[in-house]
Amino acid sequence: VYKRQLMRCLAASMFLVFACAECSGQTYPDGTLVMSRLKGRFGNLLSRVTGTHYTHTAIVIDGKVCESTFPRAKCTPLNRYAAGKPWIVRYVSPSEPLTPAQVQGIRDYAWRNVGRRYGLKQFFDPNSRPDGRIYCSQFTHGALSSAGIQLPSKSWHTPDRLLHGSPIHQ
Repeated sequence: VYKRQLMRCLAASMFLVFACAECSGQTYPDGTLVMSRLKGRFGNLLSRVTGTHYTHTAIVIDGKVCESTFPRAKCTPLNRYAAGKPWIVRYVSPSEPLTPAQVQGIRDYAWRNVGRRYGLKQFFDPNSRPDGRIYCSQFTHGALSSAGIQLPSKSWHTPDRLLHGSPIHQ
């Protein structure tokens, strides 16, 4: 009987540990940029190939991280976004809260583009004719532009350019 109770208690405490890891309660304001890269050798290789420290970017809206990633653009609840994944993640909040109109612009852009296919054609050939696919920096750039945030030309090309070109993420 004692052994069975101990096993139940251990199982319950393991559940709580995993549940708390998934629900850390950490929140970020709408418009927060999520900058990431894979840990380890592959992450270093991607950085060298792309010429950028961060190899992925996304944006927070309504408690979700919205991004363009393979195979399609999606929004993931913030508390599940990086859980258990081998990433180095940096959250860069806007220097001032966004206006309701800016938040709505990001929301509208994200929901219009959820499900859009991911593609890197324009990353490797920025002057190529668009094929309807989108990659992470283009998605995040489009969301910020839809919020009326002025970004430098070509800042959509890489996560680093987007971060350093954004006037509200300094």
